[in-house]
Amino acid sequence: MNGRRKVLERIRIVIALILGMMALALLTWGMGKVYLELVGHSRLVKAAGLQKNQMTSNTVDSTMLVLPEATFWTCQVGVFQNENNARLNRQTLQGLGFKAEVLNAKPWMVSIGFAHSANDLKGMRQSLAEKGIPTVPKQIALPERTFRVAGNGSQLTTELLTNVNTMLMKGLTAEALAKEKQVWDALAGEHPPKDLEALHQLYSQARAKTNLEDQNALGLAIFFEYQRVINKFSGK
Repeated sequence: MNGRRKVLERIRIVIALILGMMALALLTWGMGKVYLELVGHSRLVKAAGLQKNQMTSNTVDSTMLVLPEATFWTCQVGVFQNENNARLNRQTLQGLGFKAEVLNAKPWMVSIGFAHSANDLKGMRQSLAEKGIPTVPKQIALPERTFRVAGNGSQLTTELLTNVNTMLMKGLTAEALAKEKQVWDALAGEHPPKDLEALHQLYSQARAKTNLEDQNALGLAIFFEYQRVINKFSGK
């Protein structure tokens, strides 16, 4: 009887040990599952946060700019079927001190000056005629343009291009010149985008002129630089 009891006691001890080990295994498995779920949830939250921050960053650094249609007038000096001839004519005029630019293409038009109306060009055309340069008043029409401005300086770019577009619609006014300086001083900072520096310098030169005709002579150069910046952002 004593031997049988000892055997039964040993069996009970073994069974208790097996049950304890199973309970410990189940507990360990459950805790591991909870840990993995927590880690997975944390990763999902982090990924969602990164995606949200990226979307926010893209929204801040990217602007869809719409420039309404606009028209202005200029003094047409010549029309050329060959681009090289047009550029040679421009260089000759610039060598004589005139702010000439090549506008349009096929044919290429060489022009001087900028004005809100044909009547506003009378003084400039008379001055050019006295120097042996006959001209024809020509209206330039620009359609509405839409493109995305992104990256560093996007707000400054948007403000400056909008200002030039307003100038094309209303003329090179004192308000437009003052607005450009205000925007530049507020947004340019110590390292402004290099693509905008030439445009700002032309505005500064126009502000330094005391004569309206001299300011309008720079208006065409401002438009030409404005077009260059737009072409870059629109991929042309």
